[in-house]
Amino acid sequence: MDYRYHSWAATSVRRQRRDPFAVSAIVCHRRVLAPNGRLLSAGLEGVTIEAWSDLGPRRNRVDGSTHLPGTLHRIARNPRTLVEYFTPETWDASVANDNRTIPPPAPDLYQVSGPVDLVYTWVNGSDPQWRAKKLSAEAALRGETINLTAVSESRFADRQELRYSLRSVESNASWVNHIYLVTDAQVPEWLNIDHPKITVIDHRDIFTDTSNLPVFNSHAIESQLHHIPGLSENYLYMNDDLFFMRPTSPELFFTGSGLSRFFPSTAPLDLDDPSARDMPVLSAAKHGRQFMLDEHGRRVANKFKHTPHPQVKSVMEEFEATHQEMFDGVARSKFRHPDDYSITSALYHFHAYAQGKAVDSSIRYAYMDISRTDAELYMRRLLRRRDLDVLCLNDTDSSPDAQEYLDEIMAWFLNEKFPLPSSFEK
Repeated sequence: MDYRYHSWAATSVRRQRRDPFAVSAIVCHRRVLAPNGRLLSAGLEGVTIEAWSDLGPRRNRVDGSTHLPGTLHRIARNPRTLVEYFTPETWDASVANDNRTIPPPAPDLYQVSGPVDLVYTWVNGSDPQWRAKKLSAEAALRGETINLTAVSESRFADRQELRYSLRSVESNASWVNHIYLVTDAQVPEWLNIDHPKITVIDHRDIFTDTSNLPVFNSHAIESQLHHIPGLSENYLYMNDDLFFMRPTSPELFFTGSGLSRFFPSTAPLDLDDPSARDMPVLSAAKHGRQFMLDEHGRRVANKFKHTPHPQVKSVMEEFEATHQEMFDGVARSKFRHPDDYSITSALYHFHAYAQGKAVDSSIRYAYMDISRTDAELYMRRLLRRRDLDVLCLNDTDSSPDAQEYLDEIMAWFLNEKFPLPSSFEK
């Protein structure tokens, strides 16, 4: 392995070259290459070697006294400074403790202290048994008015995104405690189901009323996720078309005080009432808007980014207990319907925020509809980016004629970005 070196200094690069002692720190990055030559290092990982100096005798402290002789002082301050100086006693204790500093034995105030689980929903739309159930349910609609994208084949297509999403989790979100994969009697053929960190959950394990099954509506399935046995208090819900693009931490999604974060989009809702003319995600958002007016007397006007959705189980359980009729109605909806609410992916965030149990936050993300005309060019640009936390590669309603091409460019992109198999694969 080779290494790149990057230095921080309070002085100019020119002065650093003349005077090596002007360098306040050196950051060493490991350059990791995949077998295909792809650079895997995100540029965020590294070891910082800092320059410290002995203050010498009778150096003034800010309180008017003087530092103890032998005190070591950081040469330059930066926003991530944890401590400015070490007294000789503290330094000796650190050396005696394998050169570690000795903080108080407690988590940092802003650190998420409990486990964070991850919940995926997944479907293989080419499975003959599953397709037979779907066709039967479609026939039972009997001319009911729904948006055609609710039954579009592209919505249920599997391009093995889950395989690569799990690779991104292992590389960039290894802090995840346990992973639950929610499916309809399906298991990816490549998945290592004996992995101790992953559990496959059938819809029958979580639906309160199993007579509603089968369902082909993500809104309905999402509304039941908090019923997963053993699910942690804090969990992320995400689709298999989401990928962690660089190292992340639980604090990106939750606060140390126990709040879930959410990531509002700048995309506005139109003022019309919900109808089958709307994309299902839009009609559901409009129902959520009316809920917030009726329940909290507050106006909302935006959608949400396509990111992982942080959830607090006890908050969702209370939400269901106080609005059981709404949850039951969504759970009965076999396909996305103009009367649906998007409970987990949208309404939960607004409702929790109005109760002081969630907070709006920012995240570096990109969204791509893979059926766009410049898809391959855009993917090449994405490969060069190092500033993204998460990426969504979504297929909303691509044509049947485009499937072979989309399969090809998706496989190329995902293999370029995440070439190393994860431990979740056989």
